[in-house]
Amino acid sequence: MKSLVAPFLDPRQIEKSHLHQTAPMAIIDIGSNSIRLVIYASQGRYPFPMFNERANCRLGEGMDYDGMLREEQIKIALATLARFAKILSNMGISKVHAFATAAVRRAKNAKQFISPAAALLNNEISVLSQQAEAYYVARGLTLNLPRATGLVADLGGCSIEIIKLKNGQIKESTSFDFGHLSKVKRSQINDVFRATDWISAKSSKRLYGVGGSFRALASAYIKQSGYPLPVLHGLTIPTQAAQGLLAAFASKSTKLDGVPLGRQKTMPVAAKIIHCLLDHCGAKEIFTSGTSIRDGVLAEKGLDYEERADFLQSVCGEISKVSHRFADVPDSLFTFLRPLGGYLADMADKNDKSRKQKFERLLRTACQISDLCWKEHEDIRGEIGVRRVLGLPVNCLSHKERIWLAIAIYHRYVGYKTNKSRPPELRAILGCERRLEATTIGLGLRFALIFSGGIPNCVNYLSLTNEAGVLTLHVKEQGRTLIDKHTRRRFAQLAQSASLIPEIEQESG
Repeated sequence: MKSLVAPFLDPRQIEKSHLHQTAPMAIIDIGSNSIRLVIYASQGRYPFPMFNERANCRLGEGMDYDGMLREEQIKIALATLARFAKILSNMGISKVHAFATAAVRRAKNAKQFISPAAALLNNEISVLSQQAEAYYVARGLTLNLPRATGLVADLGGCSIEIIKLKNGQIKESTSFDFGHLSKVKRSQINDVFRATDWISAKSSKRLYGVGGSFRALASAYIKQSGYPLPVLHGLTIPTQAAQGLLAAFASKSTKLDGVPLGRQKTMPVAAKIIHCLLDHCGAKEIFTSGTSIRDGVLAEKGLDYEERADFLQSVCGEISKVSHRFADVPDSLFTFLRPLGGYLADMADKNDKSRKQKFERLLRTACQISDLCWKEHEDIRGEIGVRRVLGLPVNCLSHKERIWLAIAIYHRYVGYKTNKSRPPELRAILGCERRLEATTIGLGLRFALIFSGGIPNCVNYLSLTNEAGVLTLHVKEQGRTLIDKHTRRRFAQLAQSASLIPEIEQESG
């Protein structure tokens, strides 16, 4: 076994490219409150989590008194690691990245835990510095939100890491030795925030909340406000609404409706810390992040530069490989629908280049997942498709983007049928114009996939042009026999959805 404690690489020394994963990889995150094991599969460009377990061990509980880890908490944590070691052994996982954060970093008796823990795992355990912990937290967020700007706060059991980002780049970072397991006074919290100029400048419009306490706040907001989409990542909570919830959580007559049971004991302290941070940073909203320090470690240890450039495309590319009946269909669909997509983007804002780029990203994603439910019963494919899209295991989609994609996939399967049940989420969050836009793309996918039988060569028989309000379908000679009255009807529906006049031109030899 290697040395028991090995610091992670200095972020400045981390290589910018990696080979694809050739074996499954495990990450063990030993936090102040919980210990988590995540095992990632090796196939493909994106290593999907194949096992993910979290155990509340409260390793940092009671440290405020004397800086010592409690024997009972060490015992509980070691029992958890013994279980994890058994799972890793039986799965044959040899590539393990194990790290510990604030509780172990601060503890005077850290070796009392680290030595037996490393022996159980037969693997070194890296104790992250404050700088490294802040870096990996930020890296996990920017893997999914490359242009993030604002303050990032990762509230753990014994510390809170705060990072200032501008367009995805770290400008400032710090760590404070208190968290939701701490006995800390509001005056102490205010003093340290006030003394940090870039936190107290009230210049950050958005606070990115990382960690279980922020997710618990989001769960309560969804429960108490009736928010229609129960996906925590990407949920934005206006500061005024957040402050109301936080004040209630921190009061003596604590009201914790919507807070998960495992968080209710520590939520009053967490609420006090978050409340103070909002007061000092001046953020207008909290963006709930489903990312973690583990995402940052994964980015550096398991992904190459291309995969990091657009994480959504890497993930959906893998989904496409296992869901499409025939290879290369997404590329053919994207080429076919791109002229229509450009027209719809121009309708929204002709001069906004970033809007067009975002639209094309969604269009490509819709093409990649357009065969998601072909094995399901035809009567409920649309509804199943919506559920799968809303539950896509990614943190690089906003709630509006999830709804947009869900609408597109729903209409890819259902078309314009009025006798099908329509999930209520599709009527929420997005405005009418964006919903119509997504409907049009869904109808375009439906037309192309039915016309072609899902075969890329047959999709390539088609092309679109749009001139003077006329949407023209150009059909190569090889595809002429695929045109019938049903094809014409579906194309007419597509053009009507885009407020265009349909026309079909068939090429001859």
